[in-house]
Parts: sequence; structure tokens; C-alpha cells
Amino acid sequence: MHRDRFELALKQLSAHDGTLFEQLASAFAVLEFGELRTVASVGGDGGKDARLFSPVDDDTVIFQYSVTVDFSGKILRTAERLKKTAPDARELVYVTSQQVGTKGDDVKRRLRKEYKLSLDIWDRSWFLDRVNMHPQTEEAAESLAKIKVDPLAASALGVSSVLPSLSTSEEQEAALFLELTFGDEDRHKGLTKVGFESLVRAALRSTDSDNRVTREVVHERVRAMLPAGREYTELVDSALKRLTKGAIRHWSRTDEFCLSHDASLLLKDRMTSYALIRQKFREEVRNRVTEISITENESLSASELNSACDLVEAALDRILLERGKSFADALVSSRVSDYQSESLEPLIDRAMRDKERVPSKKARQIVSYVISSIVNNTAGAARDYMRGRLESYTLFSLLQATPDVQKTVVKLFSGGVIWLDANLILPILAEELADEENRSFTRLLEAARNCSISLRVTSGIVEEISSHMRRSLAYARVAGQGMRWDGDVPFLAAAHAASGRDAAALGSWLENFRGSEQPLEDVADYLEEVHGIRIQELTDEADAAGVELRGAVQEIWYEARERRTNKFAPATVQILVNHDVECYLGVVQRRKRENKGPLGFNSWWLTLDGTAFKVNELLKRRLVGDPPLSPVMSPDFLLRYLEIGPARAQVSKNLRSELPVMLDLSFLEGVSPHIMQVVEQVRDEHKNLPGRVLRRKIRDTINRLKSARGRIAEGGVGLVEQEVLESIQSANGNS
Repeated sequence: MHRDRFELALKQLSAHDGTLFEQLASAFAVLEFGELRTVASVGGDGGKDARLFSPVDDDTVIFQYSVTVDFSGKILRTAERLKKTAPDARELVYVTSQQVGTKGDDVKRRLRKEYKLSLDIWDRSWFLDRVNMHPQTEEAAESLAKIKVDPLAASALGVSSVLPSLSTSEEQEAALFLELTFGDEDRHKGLTKVGFESLVRAALRSTDSDNRVTREVVHERVRAMLPAGREYTELVDSALKRLTKGAIRHWSRTDEFCLSHDASLLLKDRMTSYALIRQKFREEVRNRVTEISITENESLSASELNSACDLVEAALDRILLERGKSFADALVSSRVSDYQSESLEPLIDRAMRDKERVPSKKARQIVSYVISSIVNNTAGAARDYMRGRLESYTLFSLLQATPDVQKTVVKLFSGGVIWLDANLILPILAEELADEENRSFTRLLEAARNCSISLRVTSGIVEEISSHMRRSLAYARVAGQGMRWDGDVPFLAAAHAASGRDAAALGSWLENFRGSEQPLEDVADYLEEVHGIRIQELTDEADAAGVELRGAVQEIWYEARERRTNKFAPATVQILVNHDVECYLGVVQRRKRENKGPLGFNSWWLTLDGTAFKVNELLKRRLVGDPPLSPVMSPDFLLRYLEIGPARAQVSKNLRSELPVMLDLSFLEGVSPHIMQVVEQVRDEHKNLPGRVLRRKIRDTINRLKSARGRIAEGGVGLVEQEVLESIQSANGNS
């Protein structure tokens, strides 16, 4: 019996399923205690959830079977009843389909003290741990699953709400089967094979040896899932030939096909696991909507809560589809720089417009924060669900764009060298404050190294990072003296404060990266030793660029830097411009030696800077002739490529599970001194609380302020902020 299948069956039990659960529980209990007899039955609920049982040879042990959510109240009422119906009882075994765990400790103590009863709780985990220990328990569990799970799994393909962002049932079937199969496929297998084998399985989903379909029907069903006007015959026939080795059966005389028995069972298990993981995801959405509503002092009715949860799910689904389509479009068009990492806020706005939802301002803030928190701080089943959905939408979008997906994907570099901007290094430093599970940028670069990508940084970028640390220390000194700080709070100082640490400890934390004697060398050593990022200059390459090109690139960046950093001295602005120009033109010039197509270049510049993604288009207005192809890549594009590209087999399963689903770039806004003042007020007001509680208070305060933040200004990165703060706050606040 598959554990997921049984777990989903238990989770589907409702208040009306007392008899079903009684039959299941009895089959398990008899193996532990032998035959049971009814000792009491009380009306009111028709006997459901009300009968008490006892072993035939032991009147001191009483069993209570229950599907009630309020286990504590049920147990106390049962204990009160036992004083009259079974006064000799000394032990109550409470058997429930709910997950109780340590939440039952308080009621256990109360029963010992007030009723002189020992309480043993057999909850959902107890059943799951024992389901395959005896044929009798397996049979009982399977009987329940046939009633509660099979109809649910069978209906998933026909329910549009499962994939709400796709319009036709054929598209929904295609995307769902891609989602069901991609994660379990051999990661060395080409994407074209993975895609068309999934589509063929979808076409054969309801077949068996008594219900076969012809080759023509398979072709017709697959064509309905893909854009018209293209030829898919060879790809479908190849998939059919490969799958006849095990997944499907072929009657050559009539040229008919069906799923094999084993493949049908596997599909059933996958559908069950999918239904379970989707349910866990929906539970997490509901919990987070409830939690933030309480934080915002908003009382939601049951219908309002359901509506908010539906809106979160619909918006998230639309966001994942849009990310998948954007990646596919950029890959097919060979324009990597067209795929720019984007803040969640505009994505949420578009998703709501697409769904024709117009929530109130307060509901908009709640939904926005819930989506952001789920994207940034989700692990386990919810993260797996979103990753599977995004991979499905990405591969589906690629199949929609081109039949030969593998040919398109392998055009992009294998290995290669990537230079990192300062706005990619700062989050990595800040993630030292987070636990291992919440280090999105760190894990992204680790996966890149595993895929034989070399990571580089110029001395100028190291200088920017060291200068940022000095500025962070200056902020800490000014804030510590109660003086006013002019401008945004330096990111590392804000990240340190958001982790719940005192500003006075910032200096000692920064010593992890640099000392006072040779700070530049220290930062460089840290980057190489800890993250495998080596210094490699691009000055000579950048200087080799033509005068007209170099002048135009300098103008573009100088104008952008002046808008974003107009409180800095002109000399400082010029230094920053020089660093940007060196990275952009240096990589452009290196590519001249590579002599490859748009997606085949091995040299790239990884950055969050919005200006970098506009340079190529802006150069068209300033140069005679076509400008060089953009060398810019966003971290979110790299993340997508590592997860779905030909190098994906080099990323271990454990590391893949720790990669972010997507990178929310809402941290493009700087942290204002006002937010930091509020953080310090929270620290002062709650300084006597345990550290874990204090960090949670700070996290919740920043989250409330974030939910009301304004729009990101034009021009790109100001200071890296919110996403890393989120992971740090989550890691420390929930520890």
C-alpha cells in the first residue's frame, strides 16, 4: 500500500465518515488488542463517533474512534462519560484520522490529573507507520482508499480548477501529465522525449486491454494538445515505439495501443501523490492567509477566507505560467536578456487582472504578502508542488513554441564562465545569517558550480562590496548614537537587524568576511574559499572595445547611476559606472573569441540591475549599425536553465530540493531609516522576550510594512533587500 495513497484517504475523511473510520480502526486495533466489544453508545450523532469499545478480556482499556477535528474537546467529553459508563477504566486509547502529535500532551496531563486516566493517542502517523505491517491492515487501508481516493484522483483530469491558467481541457491534460512525469523521469533524458512520451501517456490515460485506441486516435489526441499547423507524426511514433518497451502495450495486427497494467497502477499512484501534495499546498495557503489576517487585525468570514485562498492560488498559478512562458520565449528567440528577473508585485497585479478579480486594498495587501511569503519561505510539500507546476508550465510552453525542445535547449552554454555583479554577492553574504534551507542565492551558485560553470568577479566589484561594508558600519555608528541617517539603510546593515541581532554586533559579524588591514584581499579570499568565486579582470577586454561603443555604454550607465545615486559624489558615481562598463563590455569582447551563436556563448554577466537589461535596446538608438548581443543574464533565468536544461542531471536531488522555486526581486527597494526605527522600537519594547520570539516580532513588523510598500522606481537595483530579509526572518523567527 503506497503511503501517500493511504495518507490522502485518511485526510479525506469527514464528520460523515465515522462508520468508515470505525471499520478501518477496528482492523488495526484487533492486531494490537484482539477482539473488541461495544461498551457504550450514546445518541445525538446517530452513533457515529460516539461508541466506545473495550477488549473482551480487559475492562480497564477503552477505545474511542473519531474523525473529529477538535480532538481535545472530544477526549474530555469521552472521559467525563466514562465516569458513568465505565468507572473501572484506567486507559483511554483515542484513535483518530487527524494529525495530533505533541499537541495532545496537554490533554494527556489533564486526564491523568482530573480523571485518573492514562491516554494513548493513535493518530494519522500511527496508522501510516503500520499500514504495511500486516495483510489485514493493507486490505483495510486499500478498501478505504478505493472509496475516498480513487474518485478524487480520477476526477483530477476533468477539473479545470486544477490548472486554472490554461483554457482548454486538452492543454490541462498535457500540462498535468508533464507535471506528473517530469520529476520522476531520468534527468539525462532529452526534453523532447520527455515531453512527447508524457503527451502520449495523456492520450492513453483511460485505456486498458479492453479499451484500446488506434494509432490515428493517439495522433489526433496529441495534436489537440499542441498548436495546429505543425507536423508531429514522427515525434509521436517515436514516443510510441519507446513506450512499448514497458509503459504501453501494442497490438500490431490492428495497430492499437493501451497503457500496460503496471503503467496504469503507476499512474494511479502518481495521481494520488499529486492530489495529496496539492492538498498540502492548499492547506499551507489557508494557514498563511489566516495568519496574516490575524496579524493585520482583519476578521475574515468563512466565505471571505475561501475567496482569499482561491485568489492566492489563482494568482500564483498565473505567475508560474507566466514565468514558464517567459523563459520559453527567451530561449526560443535566443534573447536571454529579454528574460529579466521581475518583482512579484507587477506579476500579482497582472494575475489579478487576468482573473478579473478586484479585491479591496486590505485584501490586496494580504494576498500580496501571502504570495510573497509562499514564494520565498516555503519548504517541503508546498515547494515541491510549486516546483512541479512551474516545470510543467515551462516544458509545456517550450512544446507550444517548438516541437524539438531538446534542440532549442542544448543551444545554451554547457559549462561557461559567469561574472557576478555586486548585487548578486551581497545576498550571498546576508544569507550567512539564515539557516541552510533559506539560502536561495547560495544554493543557486552551488548548483551552477555543479554544472561546471565557473564563477568570476572583478576587483572593482570586490571594491564595491568592501565599500558597502564600510557604509554599513557607518550606519550602525550613526544609528547607535541616535543620529539621523540620510538615504536608504545599507543592505547588509538592514539584513543584520532583520535577523534580530543588535546593531552593535554588526562589526563582529562583518569580520566573517573582512578585517581592517587588508579588507579587499579578505573579501576576495572569502568569496573564493567559501563560494568558489575567483577574481578575473575584464579591464583589457573592455578597453579593446571601439570608442563609439564604449562611449555610448558609459553614457547609458552614467545617466542611470545619476538617477539612482544622486546623493553620492560625482567621483563615486564615476567609479560605479566604470565597474558596470567593465563588466558589460568585458564580457562582450570576450565573446568575439568564442564565435558562437546567441545562445552558445560561454561568457555571461549575471546581474539584477535593470539598466543592464536595457543597454542593448538603448544602444540601437545611439550607434550606427547593430550593437553587440547582450551578455546579460538574470539569476532567475539561470535557475530555470539549471532545473530544465541538459545539465540538470548534474544537480543532486538534495540540492535541487533546496533551490528556490523562483526568485522574488521585491528587494529592489532600499530599506528606509523609518523601517529601521520601527525595528529598533520593537526590539526595545520586547527586549526581555526570548531571542526566537523577538526575531519573530521583528519579522512580522517588517512584513506588515512591506505589504504597504510602494512601486519600484525605474532604473533597476537600488539596494538588495526584501527577499533575503524574508529568508533570514523566516529562518530565525521559526527556529
